[in-house]
Amino acid sequence: MQSILIEKQNRSRAKASGIALIGYRATGKTTVGEKLAQLLQYDFMDMDTEISKREKSSIEEIVRKHGWKYFRKIESTLLGELATRNKIIISTGGGIILHEQNRVTLRKHFFVVWLKASPETIKKRLAKDLDKQEQRPPLSGKDLLHEVDEILEKRLKYYKETAHFSLSTDMLSPTNVTEQIIKRFKEKVENA
Repeated sequence: MQSILIEKQNRSRAKASGIALIGYRATGKTTVGEKLAQLLQYDFMDMDTEISKREKSSIEEIVRKHGWKYFRKIESTLLGELATRNKIIISTGGGIILHEQNRVTLRKHFFVVWLKASPETIKKRLAKDLDKQEQRPPLSGKDLLHEVDEILEKRLKYYKETAHFSLSTDMLSPTNVTEQIIKRFKEKVENA
């Protein structure tokens, strides 16, 4: 039974025609995604940016007006559209893995890379970004920096379940992360 599961997972990887970057906020998904797209000559899409563009509102405004459930529905619809495209790198929202169908879609259609960082690193990066206009709203009643540990713990099993490969961005430059992903992508997908 175990070998059948592994074989199915390998087949789904072989069908992947792009890379999906998953992980918590401030782990480097957009920065790395842009570099990957440039080096592989693939299209790039930051899903949060695309949702904001389509809705003509920031993520914060969308959530304030319509709630997280509405946002997650739009996110799932966009993922379904992207799953039909070839040669694309996507930077997902951190919570995309909360819905089972999204996890299935990601694994089936993409080589999924989980970019990880320690809670301490995430908090440092978020603190630097607090002055930015386009800050995503907190997911809990706590402020953005205090919710990191709680939300990470809730999502950990879903990130593990969804990813084909994971990589810590704590001590690596975006260039190093990009190089490692390309190496793994070529080994597991293009040469499958």
